[in-house]
Amino acid sequence: MWRRDSGRTSVTEDVLPEALELKWTRELPQIEPAFHSSRLQFDAGYEPIVADGKLLLSSSRTDSVTAYDATTGRELWVYRTNGPVRFAPAVWEDSVCFGSDDGHLYCVELSTGELKWKHRAVPSERLLLGNRRLISVWPVRGGPVVSEGIVYFAAGVWPFEGVFVYAMDIASGKVIWRNERLGHIFGQQPHDTQAIGGLAPQGYLIVNDDELIVPCSTAYPARLNIADGTLLEFQLPAPGRFPGGWFAAIDKETSLAVRRGKLTFDKAINQQLHEDKVNAGHGVSGISRLIKTGKQTLKFDEPLEGVDGKIHSMIVAENRLFVSTEAGKIYCFGEQAAKASAKVIHWNEKRVELSESVKANEYASNLIQESGHQDGIAIVVGLSDGSLVKSLLKNSRYQLIVLDDNAMKVEQLRVTLQQAGIPGDRAAVIQADLKNLLLPQYLATLITTESPDRTQAMATELLQSLRPFGGLAVLGNNKIDTHNLNETTLGKFESGELNGQQVVRRVGALPGSVDYQGNYALAEDALVRFPLGVLWFDDTLAHFKRSPQPEFKGGVMISRPKDWSKERVRGDYSVDYPLLGPVLSDIYTGRVLDASEESKLRASLPDVGRKNPQQSYYHAPHQKTALHPEPPVAGQRTNPMTGKSELRVFPKTYGCDGGVDYGMFYTLRSGTPAFYDKTLESGTVFISGPRSGCTNSIIPSGGILNVPYFYEGCTCSYPLPTALSLVAMPESFEQWASWGDDAVEPDSIQRIGINFGAPGDRTTRDGTLWLDYPSVGGPSPKIRTKTIPENPDFHYRHSLWMNKDSVFPWIAASSAEGLQSFELEDLKPGAYTVRLYFSEGSTLNSGDRVQQIKINDQVVLNEFDIRETAGDSMREVVKQIENVQLDGSFSMTLNATHGKTLISGVELIRSE
Repeated sequence: MWRRDSGRTSVTEDVLPEALELKWTRELPQIEPAFHSSRLQFDAGYEPIVADGKLLLSSSRTDSVTAYDATTGRELWVYRTNGPVRFAPAVWEDSVCFGSDDGHLYCVELSTGELKWKHRAVPSERLLLGNRRLISVWPVRGGPVVSEGIVYFAAGVWPFEGVFVYAMDIASGKVIWRNERLGHIFGQQPHDTQAIGGLAPQGYLIVNDDELIVPCSTAYPARLNIADGTLLEFQLPAPGRFPGGWFAAIDKETSLAVRRGKLTFDKAINQQLHEDKVNAGHGVSGISRLIKTGKQTLKFDEPLEGVDGKIHSMIVAENRLFVSTEAGKIYCFGEQAAKASAKVIHWNEKRVELSESVKANEYASNLIQESGHQDGIAIVVGLSDGSLVKSLLKNSRYQLIVLDDNAMKVEQLRVTLQQAGIPGDRAAVIQADLKNLLLPQYLATLITTESPDRTQAMATELLQSLRPFGGLAVLGNNKIDTHNLNETTLGKFESGELNGQQVVRRVGALPGSVDYQGNYALAEDALVRFPLGVLWFDDTLAHFKRSPQPEFKGGVMISRPKDWSKERVRGDYSVDYPLLGPVLSDIYTGRVLDASEESKLRASLPDVGRKNPQQSYYHAPHQKTALHPEPPVAGQRTNPMTGKSELRVFPKTYGCDGGVDYGMFYTLRSGTPAFYDKTLESGTVFISGPRSGCTNSIIPSGGILNVPYFYEGCTCSYPLPTALSLVAMPESFEQWASWGDDAVEPDSIQRIGINFGAPGDRTTRDGTLWLDYPSVGGPSPKIRTKTIPENPDFHYRHSLWMNKDSVFPWIAASSAEGLQSFELEDLKPGAYTVRLYFSEGSTLNSGDRVQQIKINDQVVLNEFDIRETAGDSMREVVKQIENVQLDGSFSMTLNATHGKTLISGVELIRSE
């Protein structure tokens, strides 16, 4: 494994020969890490491991794992995936386990590279653009660790999208346990504040006796019970400006002396410049850059004879020393022979020029000319011979994403592109079920095909991935009714012709969207609405934390980061660093535009603030204090529970940004970036993971919620120092909020939902405020309730496992088991519609659970079998009872005739 064992101790009893000589080298292309911050560069270079005479290397450049003969350096086999492989594999007996950004864990045979099994971490094919690559929303970036025939790994980066930690049996590929509750934890954030957050697994997992350690990006790790995955400990450091990082390991000495080893960190990684001061967190400097073999300590930063360039990693195995450099070169040193040894073997990657036909080149040139853009993302759906792909690469600067369901065609093109030295961030070839593609919206400058007959049935869906303001689709002779399309889908589409083929262009802005003009003006973007899911994330464009707000025009963000490399005016905090020149970026992909793009827009921009220091803080006019603003009050609202008009107040914790009212959306820093959707009175929704700016940097514009990277110059342990944009999702999408701890007056509740086992509150567009029960997701209204027993068994499952036809899967996914009675007070007397929500897990069959339910002593469900009624496991069942007369209290009793009682939610709606 990486750093030898499951404790990542990097200590081996193997002893190197006294005299070494170079045996072989291999030149590999240099790897680009996912993130620019050194605190998050878990994948900055090749990390070799050796097992049974084979050296194994993962590559995020070629999206693969490759096995080489450890003695000669000869390539033995390659296994390619649908996304970057950013962590070293882990070997158990004859099995090689590794994760990919495509959301799968793979297990292949050590000797041949043949697939034994693979497991998709989450039952969804949804994709996003992450670190400039098309990946799963739930990439496997909790680097796998193996112990006693079990492999442990983590999937998911964004807590609010769901985080999943697994234990799987290597021999069978079966799940032993899965913890899916780790993304929704109301708890500590930096600066001793609180918000809904959770794990952001990026780093190599560690086995520490009976504990599983899960590194969490630039925060500190979580501890889980290794037997069942129960969370033992996780919290972000309470102090502000206290950095963590991706690296953790077990100290070998303490692990020998006690039952569990001491968890150690590297202070060289856990440090960062905070304006004019370097802040450091826990750790021993340099521990990540050394290994111990026998009585020797080998340090990566000390010169090694025969190695050119800076060393990235070293391992000792089979009496040999293997070295990888930052430039991508692999060295193997072995025992020096008594006589002159054999000649050193130098393996060099042979580059093969791409060959394209004249016809393909001409067609590609016409497409590029018709598009009007050399840059951006081009998608090719459906392969023939790859000639169009190669011609687009030759004639443009597009980043290409190629999709096909034919495994042989995909593999052939992957090999061709790798031999030509083209990395995955320039052209990625993905094997995908074309009938069930879930591409991100607004992604592509160009969508085309080599096989037009393959795209006919999916043409309408593909057009939703066209970028507004000119995205072009040429899909052969398919006839798409753009008039009908404009009436039924989101966008404006125009039809034309190119060489006898239909051309469809997405023109103008998205209907209902607006361009935010700055100066804290209204931005009533009708498309930005709760719930919201991640569209893309990337840290290429970084802003100093007190930079001024960006502006938006035609899908482009115009920002002027502060030049914090300049010396600040000492002692006067009202005067700050000057601005850099304007930077333009694509809001739909995060791509920073080349200087040749948007020339007219660039010419129209004033050059301001570059020579003079700026004001320290940029706040909305209503915010009177720089650092500790008052809680937000944003007009009046109708309380969903009572129907009464009241001030719109909602939870806000620490953050120097007091919030901005953009009209329909209020955004603020509340520990994490956060928002309140006024159109349905959402409560405070936390965008857990990054930090937003001291300047408000959570802005609805262009049909999406923009959260640019306003984190430079801050060393707090928010786990994800990156930008992201979010797009509206269906109401079935799982997302949670904290409504606020309002007092409830007697006889005032007219509409309410009780969501047993849920991790937070949630409002629906039809007007019900669903409260988590028990209240665990932050402040909730103080309702008066009583249950028997006092603490039944509450369960949570992520709604992704619910059947796709569920209307509100996030209600039915959680439950109370063994509940005998539930009482609710303070209802306004009258007639109510009562809805009861249920779903049955995958382990019970019809007849295993049968129950009777009474409301106010009246039987409403008798001999009720959830599984039999639903017809399947994890399928929502809703039972509605009309005209239930309530005199101010609601009483529900449950009695099981087989098994235990189970219920997910109760909704009460007063008829008047």
